[in-house]
Amino acid sequence: MIEKNNPLLAKIEDIFVETAGDLARSLSINPVVGQLYALLYIRPESVSLDEMAEKLKISKGNVSINIRILESWQAVKKVWIKGSRKDYYTAETDFLKIVTNRLTEGLARRLNTTAEPLEKIKTILNNSQAKFSSEEKNRINFYKTKTKQFEEIHNLVLNFLKVLPSLNLLKQRNSFFRLLTLAKNLQKL
Repeated sequence: MIEKNNPLLAKIEDIFVETAGDLARSLSINPVVGQLYALLYIRPESVSLDEMAEKLKISKGNVSINIRILESWQAVKKVWIKGSRKDYYTAETDFLKIVTNRLTEGLARRLNTTAEPLEKIKTILNNSQAKFSSEEKNRINFYKTKTKQFEEIHNLVLNFLKVLPSLNLLKQRNSFFRLLTLAKNLQKL
């Protein structure tokens, strides 16, 4: 590990890792997750759990817990080093892939929590057979309209999430305009 022998390289690495931790914290992500990813990202060689713990001055258990989070995001992968029984890791360097995976997983999970209550609201609105005043009927129709709009947005996002992982648009020229075109096409679904 060259960084141990060269103070300038060690300082660059320290600043990079600290900055990633600060960025992670600002995004409501555990700063250790950001620091671990940054350490693996900036190192050209794979890094053991022991080295990560030593570098970040945290316990190996803390490293292990947070590296599993990164694995679940497909942001890091375990690699085998011949002759060693330690666990070594490298970073996935394709940020778009990581962001896409996280965005897809996070939005899908959150949207799934809204599906059941939305269906419950629709059932209540559709089964309302009681006699209502005209004002109450207007309110029910207003709720139906708003619920339908919400459901359309919900479905639009779900459809977008289905195609998001296969998008390479952000790596191509004029990607912003292609993404807008895609969004318009999804609205037509």
